[in-house]
Amino acid sequence: MQYLKHIYDIKAGTLLLQSNEHRKTLDNIVAFACRENPKRHFILINKLIGRYTPTAPSVMRATYNQLAERVGYDSDCYVVSFAEAATGLGAGVADSLARDQDNEIYFQHTTRHKLDEELWFTVDEEHSHAVNHMFYKPTPDLYDAIIKSKKLVIIDDEITTGRTIKVFLLQILPYLTDLEEIVITSIVDLMATENHLKDLDIDIPIRYISLVKANITLEKDPDFNPTLPNKVNSGLDLSDSISSAGRCAIRMPYREKLNAISSTKNTLVIADGEHQYIPFLLAEQLEKSGVEVAFQSINRSPILVCDEIVNKYNITANTDGAEHYLYNFFPQNKSVFVISENEYEGLLFTNEVRYHEWRC
Repeated sequence: MQYLKHIYDIKAGTLLLQSNEHRKTLDNIVAFACRENPKRHFILINKLIGRYTPTAPSVMRATYNQLAERVGYDSDCYVVSFAEAATGLGAGVADSLARDQDNEIYFQHTTRHKLDEELWFTVDEEHSHAVNHMFYKPTPDLYDAIIKSKKLVIIDDEITTGRTIKVFLLQILPYLTDLEEIVITSIVDLMATENHLKDLDIDIPIRYISLVKANITLEKDPDFNPTLPNKVNSGLDLSDSISSAGRCAIRMPYREKLNAISSTKNTLVIADGEHQYIPFLLAEQLEKSGVEVAFQSINRSPILVCDEIVNKYNITANTDGAEHYLYNFFPQNKSVFVISENEYEGLLFTNEVRYHEWRC
């Protein structure tokens, strides 16, 4: 395949992205910025997942639907995604799968939160500044159905080499003895030159789904030498964390009643960390009522203010004083609601923000 070449000049250096997509299409999906991380200097800013840039819930749902359609509606599925960025994406795709078919859809995401639940295994992520992914054993009412799944769908916002997915598969496959297909799903697939999954010695077919296939290289600026912030959150979160929205698996879609957001003006809904699925459902519900809504998320990834990142708010976590971050925050003339697992003082980082209790 003859790839088109796209150049992105960022503070970290010059990025060469080779893809069969034209620049206009790419610009609607991705942009780039610079990590404060010596292990990986750039970050792909995905414009479809409501993470680092405000995104309409309808745009997010269209993305979920598009990926779900490519996954297919032909069987029960066990959908898994990786914390932190892809928890919302994975839940959204699983939600779309569950709404459009009669099969059983189960969703689970890795986590960096400590739970009083049985740990199934851990997964390390080579380039991340954070602690290993924790993967808890599904609750007993879901476990038997999950291990009989015919299709395993693994979702990440971007896949660079497939190494983390390979580590995960080697851990999970001994439990999924009835599996007939693995579907690796992403918005951006960067495994054009390096795919660790190719040497995975298993008899189960692997299918790849993505919106963009590309190869990326960075010619680093020799003067760009980032270090992690002093208060970056690299450890396990010890705060009280819910297990019923994906960390110990969940049958999709979410069936509990939610406390709807009340707003009649343009609204910004802000999720917090791994807790992205429920805030999205509330944002989508509000948008369907006729209100203009944008969605984004507080996260633990340290990124420099440059290139696609226009501003940055530091938010102190409620347990150990570590900092989380909100990027590209534009609250002017909007109602702003933060939806977290637990209310804490650090979330009230500006006068425009109100904490919204999502439980009824």
